[in-house]
Amino acid sequence: MAGYLTTPRVTRAADVIMDQIERLILEGKVRPSQKLPSERSLAEEFDVSRPTVREAIQKLEARGLVQRRHGGGTFVAEHVGSTFIDPMMAMIQRSPDGTFDILELRFALESVAAWLAADRATERARGNVQRRYHELQAAVRSHDLHKEAKADAEFHLAIAEASQNGIILHIMRSIFVLLEESIVKNLAELNLDRPKKQDLALQHEAMYRAIVIDRDPAAARRAVRQHMLTVSESLDRDRLSDTKPRRLKELTQSTDVDRRMSPTNPTR
Repeated sequence: MAGYLTTPRVTRAADVIMDQIERLILEGKVRPSQKLPSERSLAEEFDVSRPTVREAIQKLEARGLVQRRHGGGTFVAEHVGSTFIDPMMAMIQRSPDGTFDILELRFALESVAAWLAADRATERARGNVQRRYHELQAAVRSHDLHKEAKADAEFHLAIAEASQNGIILHIMRSIFVLLEESIVKNLAELNLDRPKKQDLALQHEAMYRAIVIDRDPAAARRAVRQHMLTVSESLDRDRLSDTKPRRLKELTQSTDVDRRMSPTNPTR
């Protein structure tokens, strides 16, 4: 956490410490289940007393953001923001169109997240996207479907973190289990179609390059669009209503948005 925190300059130091830790959680700089530094370390970092740090931690615990374990330290709550996972999982199990519903949601969130990440990700965030991309490559080589799905979801979550949009990140974290389960189902079908599986690998690479290397928002958004289309085209259409595939294709079709907002467009 060093480098993120600043020494509080107001009377209610505990409130300032609480606000800063809340912001780190919101921005993804500390993640669910991650252990916080000790009270002594935080007191030294903030230049305050340990009772002041303890008060801040108690307030965070009362809000359900952290959990203290006897003799084990303080951790960010494991299920922060995950209250609507189970109902959505049940929805997918009941509805043959559920997978397309998730793809539509993912396109809405991830196309914006990728755009923002390419436009304003910090060096640290780009490094995290790069690390998750390499982990995904290794998982693909392992031929372990569940390991690959988890790495795939972590890669997309890293892009959401890099967007510096707390609301997008919160929603993506909230549906992480849902996202991972959806990816498992999609990969199971794609494993029977090696050309499409190779297309997915190229699209992940395109997202990575657009965000980390080229910093090209329009290219990042296009890569997400093509990624969702490739996945949707692999699904069993016999189980789906006629409108779902068509709607997703229309939703992800190229529009004037990319051309108007492209960094190379002089009218931007």
